[in-house]
Amino acid sequence: MNAHKVLIVDDSSLARLMLRQIFGQHFPAWQIIEARNGAEALERVRQEHPQLALLDYNMPDTNGLDLALELLQLEPDLPIHLVTANIQDVTRQRAEAAGIGFVCKPICRDSLAPLLAGISP
Repeated sequence: MNAHKVLIVDDSSLARLMLRQIFGQHFPAWQIIEARNGAEALERVRQEHPQLALLDYNMPDTNGLDLALELLQLEPDLPIHLVTANIQDVTRQRAEAAGIGFVCKPICRDSLAPLLAGISP
């Protein structure tokens, strides 16, 4: 059986590190895949077929919502969560309508707890 994979997409290496550490502590058997931007994320999804994606909203080349919609075209059943500190209500509504979840920054165990509770190891 293939290992579960989570894709972490954030242009901040510190944010990726925090997500990697917290997620890895809770789910050590999961493989963590990282991308710094939308183009890398699309490539990783095509190659790795992750079971979960955690996307920053504000990135230089794209925003997390637009990237999420592109990823869903490749993997329609991929659970996706935006990880962000600033998001407008209209954007949140668009994301929720597309089935995309939210994790509020700053990244910590408490902000990730609802997401982590819903994941099977």
